[in-house]
Amino acid sequence: MDFQTSQNKFDYNHPLRPPSVVMKLDRLGSFHQTRLSFARRLIDDLKFQNCKIDIHKWNIDYNGIGSAIIKIALKNETLSLVIFCHSISDEERTDRVIAEKWDMTFSLFRGIPNKNELNQLSKNLKIQESGRHNSKQLTLSRANKSQRIFEKVLNDLSIGKQPSKKLINEVGYLIRTTAVYGNGKFGIGDFSNNDGSNFLEKPFQAEMLTVYLVRYFSIKLINFLAKKKGGEKSVTLSKHLTKHLGVGNATGLGMAPFLVNHQELIHQWIYNREKALSRVFSIKRLDKKTQNKIIDYIHQAFKYSSQWKVDDKLQSKKIEELNLDLKKILQNENLTKLLNFSYPIKKFFDFFKDDITLETQEILNSIFIEPFPELLEDLVNNMGVEEKKSVLIGYTVNDVLEIIKNNFNWALKIDTNKPEENYCFWYTSQTKLEPRLGITKKDTGIEKQLPFDIAHQIKQAVNILNKLPSNMTAAEVMINQPELRNIIKRIIINKSMPYSEIQNNLIGKNMKPIDILRCKLSFFGASKFDPKSNLWTRITLFQGAPLPNELWKTNVNDWLFPNLSNV
Repeated sequence: MDFQTSQNKFDYNHPLRPPSVVMKLDRLGSFHQTRLSFARRLIDDLKFQNCKIDIHKWNIDYNGIGSAIIKIALKNETLSLVIFCHSISDEERTDRVIAEKWDMTFSLFRGIPNKNELNQLSKNLKIQESGRHNSKQLTLSRANKSQRIFEKVLNDLSIGKQPSKKLINEVGYLIRTTAVYGNGKFGIGDFSNNDGSNFLEKPFQAEMLTVYLVRYFSIKLINFLAKKKGGEKSVTLSKHLTKHLGVGNATGLGMAPFLVNHQELIHQWIYNREKALSRVFSIKRLDKKTQNKIIDYIHQAFKYSSQWKVDDKLQSKKIEELNLDLKKILQNENLTKLLNFSYPIKKFFDFFKDDITLETQEILNSIFIEPFPELLEDLVNNMGVEEKKSVLIGYTVNDVLEIIKNNFNWALKIDTNKPEENYCFWYTSQTKLEPRLGITKKDTGIEKQLPFDIAHQIKQAVNILNKLPSNMTAAEVMINQPELRNIIKRIIINKSMPYSEIQNNLIGKNMKPIDILRCKLSFFGASKFDPKSNLWTRITLFQGAPLPNELWKTNVNDWLFPNLSNV
């Protein structure tokens, strides 16, 4: 390929898009997965580890009830996924976090559990948060069978028939998780005590591995049950359809505050994504092979988006516009010519950007990053950050006001006195310790709201700071005005980490939590976003990903836009 692989050797560095462009909810809510996403990174790491995945124990009956252990052999350690399958009624099967019964419960475990450990797991995994868990458990998860597809696929396979491609594509998974907990929650192992294991040190590695193994288990389970039900006339799911099955997930408000509470982390993720784009925009020339790859990815994106069906009217409209945009790009007579110019990716994007939607812009950005894994190695390995409990104390009142002027102009423009800018409030449910959203004029409890009214806090801070001596230190202000501690800390963090703040009013009427969810889920590697309201969405993880017996392949991680032909 005709480009330099070090960012220091480009003859110019394309400037990063400013936070004022990137950190808007409508754009964050248009992100797609990239090679920086955690699911994609997991596949590369499993290949590097020469990972071997197989069934260690299988004690499941013809009704699908019982237990199993999947063994994961890595270079320096062995892990296992412990699985229990339960009998529940259709009425008890729900995506809600308040559920108390599930078809399946899981835990990623360090090593292979012995008899006593397995007995303890059998008692506690099925009750999830209410159970007593131990430090060898790295994750805690549960899932339900898809009522739309599981039994249909099972019946087809049992009579020797492959299931409908249309059905497989419309749903995209056999089972759907409702939570994957990690990092010490509910008494499981804290990732800080990982014995120096590089594999588990990376963000969300244990959770992504859990989901990948849940996918493997769902495929093994459906083939096993079909054989039990149909005997000799049964068939196993074809490889083509198997690869198109991922794991479903129902994600609600519980995930949204994560990006608000973890400023350094959101900055790191988005800064690295923007840095990746800057690098590919700085490439001076592309060889013919890479040009063809980019065009092929656009074709794949068009097939993917054509098969992306949702009930939500707003998202359906976005997908329809995305399809029209991609079709227009593919039919443009300048398509190949643009990729022959100097700085072809920048020229390509600039040529189309004013006539396409945010959804299309961001799917193109995922495409532009895709052909260049060698440019991203340092970024992929730097998606974590050590979050600090405190900030530097050398700032004065004048310094803080200057940061607000430069970085928080978006907040100053919001009229926080208007009712629509005080429409809702965030709080934590006492029952489930999960974030919820209340309506200010309708719901009680605003006195216990979470501090997500950032624009309001900025304006309060300005009013107070303007009355204080300009050379007073920020530390003195935080001591004397404790109500400003949270916002001054956020302001100081944002100076050095400008992508750390969502630039919208998070308690305003026009705020859509679904955009925050989608942003985070895109970094997980989600696809087929299927909003069920402004508050929760269904997604698919690992759809199109390689199966465990394919991890050795050269292009193992080439599965950006999963789609089925002839659907």
